Amino acid sequence: MNRWNASLWLILVGCGVGLAGCSSKAALPAKKVPRSAPEATAPGRQMERTAKTATRESAFAVYSNPEYGVAFRYPRSFALAETGNSEGGAPEDGSGVRSQQELETEEPGAVLVATVVVPNDAYPNTTFAGGAAQFAVNRYLTAGSCRQSLLSRLGDSNGKSGTETIQGVEFAWIDSDQGDGSAEFFERDYAGFTNGVCYEFFVRVGVEAVAAYSDVERPPDEKKILGHLEKIVASLQFEPKAVSALDGPSSGKAAIRKR
Repeated sequence: MNRWNASLWLILVGCGVGLAGCSSKAALPAKKVPRSAPEATAPGRQMERTAKTATRESAFAVYSNPEYGVAFRYPRSFALAETGNSEGGAPEDGSGVRSQQELETEEPGAVLVATVVVPNDAYPNTTFAGGAAQFAVNRYLTAGSCRQSLLSRLGDSNGKSGTETIQGVEFAWIDSDQGDGSAEFFERDYAGFTNGVCYEFFVRVGVEAVAAYSDVERPPDEKKILGHLEKIVASLQFEPKAVSALDGPSSGKAAIRKR
């Protein structure tokens, strides 16, 4: 073998070794970079939030009155007394709520539509004397007299007062304290005007005096109870009303829907 052939042979052998080395490296499996797994608790948390929301929703019932174009939510554990006529009386409990006759005496033309009553045993081992949220309407008042009637009905009460907007409607409110035998009642009354109607809410909580010999009963947190009742007021919704009287209920009694 001459010198030229020997050099060519060495070059070919070297290239073969080099190619074999390259192919062997290419055959090695690539290292996999571990990927962060998705958060396993995310679906569980979502289901938990959904379950909590459903539980809160199921704890409330809805009162709907198409005749007056309103609806509001209230706790299912509370009792609902539907009235809406001049013969409706007050619930037989210690909540100190108004009857239709009493309301009409205070405010001619007013109609007591519904009363939501807190159960008497809702706050055991306390001097809780009853609580309620009453809803009324008056079609004979104007926008100006609606608020004025609220203030004049409470007389010279020195309670706090203010305004609150509920679904775009401004409601005036005023606080008052009243005594009834051995119990004291804390009340907040609301009045707002829209759709040609004066809408009113009367929220009241009663607390009896603690007996000197009682070591079990204690005064309830009336502000907290009032807060629960005020959530009923805050949930008030104004529904679309019939365009004409022909589209409304055929009788004078409201068609009530409870869900």
